[in-house]
Amino acid sequence: VHHRMLLMKTTPPIVCLTIAVAVQGFAPLHQARHHFPSFASLEPAALRMSSNPLEELLSGVFKSGTKAKTEPEPEPELPDVVIEPDFKLAAIFLGLGVLLDTIPYIQLVLGPLVTVLGLLFLVQTFRIRFTFDKEAFELKQGDSLKDIGDNIVVGGANRWTYDSFVNYDFFPEGWIDQPQGPILVYFKETQTPSDNWNEGPGKSANSPEAIANGAVPGQVHFFPALCNTKQLRSEFERRGCAKLD
Repeated sequence: VHHRMLLMKTTPPIVCLTIAVAVQGFAPLHQARHHFPSFASLEPAALRMSSNPLEELLSGVFKSGTKAKTEPEPEPELPDVVIEPDFKLAAIFLGLGVLLDTIPYIQLVLGPLVTVLGLLFLVQTFRIRFTFDKEAFELKQGDSLKDIGDNIVVGGANRWTYDSFVNYDFFPEGWIDQPQGPILVYFKETQTPSDNWNEGPGKSANSPEAIANGAVPGQVHFFPALCNTKQLRSEFERRGCAKLD
């Protein structure tokens, strides 16, 4: 006994550790499985998630770079517009007529003529309305917007589609941005049958010389500036009416 105790005291610690591990190795099978995980459990998580890591990587890149395609929103339709009447032209002609009526000799011819024009412009300003709808520019009658009837010069409805415009302008040139405003509004269109294009002022507007200088053939229209011409110009532009530079 004394000899055994002496042996235990002299055994190095490393030997004791080796014996303990050896004893642990003889533990029952279910205990060993409990303490030592299987080889399958040591498999890397990335390998368990995908059998092809490159495919997963490329798939993620393309998915992150792909954006849902959205169809372009349709342009909102422009509302119908009635141009505001403007009595400025009638007031100018009536005032000028009264002034001319006080001048000898002129009061016999020019004064009454200008006064009559002023009265005509006044009545027409109350009567005529310039309107824009989804398809065309049209002249109407009164605030109730009644049909005004056929055009007295070339016949047909006083209605012209926007795509038939080839030019428009205001005369005298540059007066639209002046306080007094222009006297005449001009536009040319191709909706009217071409047989009528050379009637009235259209004869010079469609002459070979005018065409050579850049004019586009069409039916010419003039009317007095009885409305808000700046608003009228704005609507011509918004509706895409063609204008020569």
